[in-house]
Amino acid sequence: MIALAVAFGITVVQPASSEMTGMNTAYATEALPAPASPAPASKKELLSTTELMIEQLVLQINQQDDNIPDQKPSKVAVGKSFIAALPNIRPITGLISSDFGMREHPILKRILFHAGTDFSAPVGTKVLATADGTVAFSGFDKGYGKTVTINHPNGYQTVYAHLSKTVIRQGQHVNRGDVIAFSGNTGLSTGPHLHYEVHKDNIQVNPTTYFSDQKQQDHRMSKQESSDAEMPNKS
Repeated sequence: MIALAVAFGITVVQPASSEMTGMNTAYATEALPAPASPAPASKKELLSTTELMIEQLVLQINQQDDNIPDQKPSKVAVGKSFIAALPNIRPITGLISSDFGMREHPILKRILFHAGTDFSAPVGTKVLATADGTVAFSGFDKGYGKTVTINHPNGYQTVYAHLSKTVIRQGQHVNRGDVIAFSGNTGLSTGPHLHYEVHKDNIQVNPTTYFSDQKQQDHRMSKQESSDAEMPNKS
């Protein structure tokens, strides 16, 4: 009976054993709990609903990704950018009058290291940036005369000396092939020419090893031609 009462929420009155005397019986009342509310959805149902929601979200994300263009640079673009950052073109038209390495200094008449390559060229010949980069210096630098220095990616730096005029400023970005100056005869020089240097990780290297347009020997003046033209070297 108590079980049925519990099922239907009925208050049961039962005798208090400590107060039972003969036919006179005292009763104690006890409220029984009401039946529980209906059970929620089963765990299997919840898991099934959650999985469906996740699948819908994944589908939406995939559709959005399909509509966004691929923003990764192509291999061709990366290759072109890398090449443009290498100083691999000639900075000026003209013949090479003095190579990189040990030589007799044309003014001091001593065997000294020549840190760049000299190109014979009339005053006012266009000087080009040989790679993409940022101008680190543009001004007068003692024996170098009017000079431009450009910093390039991957640890490269180029120097253009004995200029007659510069047309760029410090901090300016330049692209390979841009006109940055005009050749001249300023500084420690005995004739119009361009002194050109390439540095890799702060080490001076031979600029002609980077030229890709034509073979080095095609642009080198013979000693007799250099003497006749009186286009000497830079210190």
